[in-house]
Amino acid sequence: MSNKKFSFQKFIEDSKNAILNPKEHFATLSTTGGFGEPVIKAVIYGFIAGVFVLLWSLLNISGGTGLGSLFGGAVGIMAFIGSIIGALIGLFIGGVIVLIISSICSGSNDYEANVRVVAAMMVLTPINAFLNVFNGVSPVLGILFGLVVNLYGLWMLYHALNQTLKAKEETSKIIAIVLGALVLLFAIIGFGTRKKLRSLETRFGDYEKISKDYEKAALKMAENYEEVAKELVEGIAEGIAETTEEMTEEISEMYGGTEEGYEFEMANGETVKKINPVSVTMALKSLDEDNNFAVLSKGDFFIQTALEENGYVVEYNDDSGYYRSVESDIPYKKVVAIFMGFINEETSWKEIVEWEAATWTVAKWGE
Repeated sequence: MSNKKFSFQKFIEDSKNAILNPKEHFATLSTTGGFGEPVIKAVIYGFIAGVFVLLWSLLNISGGTGLGSLFGGAVGIMAFIGSIIGALIGLFIGGVIVLIISSICSGSNDYEANVRVVAAMMVLTPINAFLNVFNGVSPVLGILFGLVVNLYGLWMLYHALNQTLKAKEETSKIIAIVLGALVLLFAIIGFGTRKKLRSLETRFGDYEKISKDYEKAALKMAENYEEVAKELVEGIAEGIAETTEEMTEEISEMYGGTEEGYEFEMANGETVKKINPVSVTMALKSLDEDNNFAVLSKGDFFIQTALEENGYVVEYNDDSGYYRSVESDIPYKKVVAIFMGFINEETSWKEIVEWEAATWTVAKWGE
């Protein structure tokens, strides 16, 4: 565990950077140094959030009812203490949740690194507590601001997965979209529930009946939430690959079909059935250490690429001969442009990189 002293100046700078530029912040976030710093951050954020909760309770503008309104000061003090304790508990539970998400996205499974990510994201805790004042001013505004904060939190999580935890970008994007859709769905349900309650109040004016109807609706909604959450947890790991495949096929079909006469095969033996710019681009993006090369051919002509340590190497064979790229660190975007040129039967793609004649026997990798 690190003995480095906690710097409030750095804490303030990190908090500002996390909010204003999450991508840069998570790209430089340290994943080591012990749990001391994350715990202190959680306590500070919980303390600030507790101050707002206490203030809104004393002013009776937090939208509370019942005991919260009757004993605003006493309840506010308990809420203040609860904010700090809740922040500490949330830090370590959140670390477990982010660890699970990171593992699904093939990111870091180091618990400390995930806890540090959660500590950085907790900068939104006092912001959420501050915006809670709008629940008292207008419930609709409260839901809207809560939705914005939650969606921004998912945006921060997306950058944390990619920049700090080194997760796969495509999988992280799918997770963020799924979670964002659920957050939006719950917000819409919240609007609908409030609208239904107002309608019942107008029609019946019977508070007891309204309360019972609202309670039944809430219980039914909770059952649906539980069912959705259970299905999501059980199926998300297996469903990501299937969803990606389905999305690829749908996008490919939308693009306009298949280029005839082409074949595409990868190192793991998988082939792309419908050859077009979209399907080939996504297949190239899927190359990794285990599935490290791909071949696109048409008759006796072909172009192939292999993933090297710092980039890609490309070879091609056509009526001009058999050639290999001089560089072995070609960036992904250039490889895509070269393959697109081959599909479109252009010649300008040969000018993207420098080539040298290959002296060995012409052969497709994998044969």
